[in-house]
Amino acid sequence: MKLSNPRRLRRLATGILIALLFLIPIVYVVMISLESPGQFLAHPLVPPVPPSVGNYGSAWQQGDLGPQIVNTIIYSIFAAGISTGLSLLIAFPVARRLVRWHSPIFLSFVIGLCLPLPIIPLFIESRDLGLFNNRIGYILLHVEFGMPLGVILLTAFIYSIPQELDEAAWLDGASYPRYIMRFIAPLTLPALVITFLYSMLNVWNDIIGPVVFLASSNLFPVSRGVYSFYSSNQSAYQLLAAAVIIVSIPVAVLFVASQRQLLRATMGIR
Repeated sequence: MKLSNPRRLRRLATGILIALLFLIPIVYVVMISLESPGQFLAHPLVPPVPPSVGNYGSAWQQGDLGPQIVNTIIYSIFAAGISTGLSLLIAFPVARRLVRWHSPIFLSFVIGLCLPLPIIPLFIESRDLGLFNNRIGYILLHVEFGMPLGVILLTAFIYSIPQELDEAAWLDGASYPRYIMRFIAPLTLPALVITFLYSMLNVWNDIIGPVVFLASSNLFPVSRGVYSFYSSNQSAYQLLAAAVIIVSIPVAVLFVASQRQLLRATMGIR
């Protein structure tokens, strides 16, 4: 009992330190986004008094962030949804060893998780298949972003589900797709949420893909929009900070809404 209190204090101090390391940069960016140009140049480390909320409106209008955020939401949701669904359909037969080469298939996804994204082959593929500079092509080219982690994670979750459940469902006449959707998907929901969020975040933050696969400005996602906005407003740090905060809000809201499933997956609760 004498050692428990020092351990708890060390853990608490470590947690507070980690939280501060993450929160301080965020708080500083928010502070910059509320400063006027004169305040930032005169006192960059002093909280703004009064705060300049107009920076957000200026960043929204000058950066044309509205259409770009809509494009990004479309790309991210559809690409992450397809990636998550395919990961589940691949993970189940691999985990249950229903395919002959289940071990090499699983190993290929493990290797794929460690390899960088092949941009040049994807560009050639998009050009030859007519996927260059269109929404459907951009979505399909981003499906593979989250599949390696999704297959690995879902395989581990499905492997822990008793096979007796499979046998009971098949004896009751449940079809393969119905069994996957009605039984396996709810039991692996935490892993599905993590796969979806990971895939969505990769698409949302991708800066190389929009430069390589898109040429029309009306198709640009917000990552390329912020990059272009930075090129024309390099000295307006308060506007850049406001644009970054605007772009980060949808992802932050999604992560907060999914917090329960993330905790369940982290703690291994089914």
